[in-house]
Amino acid sequence: MSLEIVIQGCSIYVLNNDLMYFFLWMQIYFRHSCRTHFLGSLNKILTEEQIICLEQTPFAWMPKLKESLKISRNLLNELVNVWVERRGGFLLNKEIVRFSLLDVCLGLGLRVVGTKIDLAEGFVQSQCRKQFDDENVDVKMVYEFLMQHLGDLSVVDFCRLYVLIRICEFLLSSRRGRIFPILFNIVDNFGSLGKYNWGSLVYEYLVESLCTASLLLSDEGNAKYFHVDGCVYLLQV
Repeated sequence: MSLEIVIQGCSIYVLNNDLMYFFLWMQIYFRHSCRTHFLGSLNKILTEEQIICLEQTPFAWMPKLKESLKISRNLLNELVNVWVERRGGFLLNKEIVRFSLLDVCLGLGLRVVGTKIDLAEGFVQSQCRKQFDDENVDVKMVYEFLMQHLGDLSVVDFCRLYVLIRICEFLLSSRRGRIFPILFNIVDNFGSLGKYNWGSLVYEYLVESLCTASLLLSDEGNAKYFHVDGCVYLLQV
């Protein structure tokens, strides 16, 4: 799926397969939290041993991400406006451009088979979770902990928390930098990360957020801002 945005005055044109579609620009903005701020900062200080360790995970490409990854808000605005939940795609010129698991597989290289992850499940005696006394742990707290204990953590312990950040800052991003409790248990078993169906998890999380944003858009016509969670980067790959 490849789309291009052209802005002219107060109008936006979306180009797809040499066809031009016109949308009237509305003063409604969609925000997202798909960032690489903490991840990009950590990538600058990774050691060779840590990189080798991370290459054994399904996210081997993450150390290459930069701190300044750009995601178009204009494109996000338009795609939410033309999202059709029941068809699982975007309505462009009376045709549906599907957004599917294949886009996740090709865009991020994540497998779409394996053990499903239930984000509603809680953690049980997590070694990683014991590092934090707070009831709720977010991405910023994990990042600050890593920066404060760089010389104290083993390679594997560092990589566990690094993976936690990259999942929750980039793949399963949210406005408050939430870390789902079950993910602590999953990164505890560092050698088993490859058995999970990460592609489906990322896809379903993003689609659910697109559906919610689309619904809010139709119900709250006077609202100025809406938030889209998940890896919105996939929408411009």
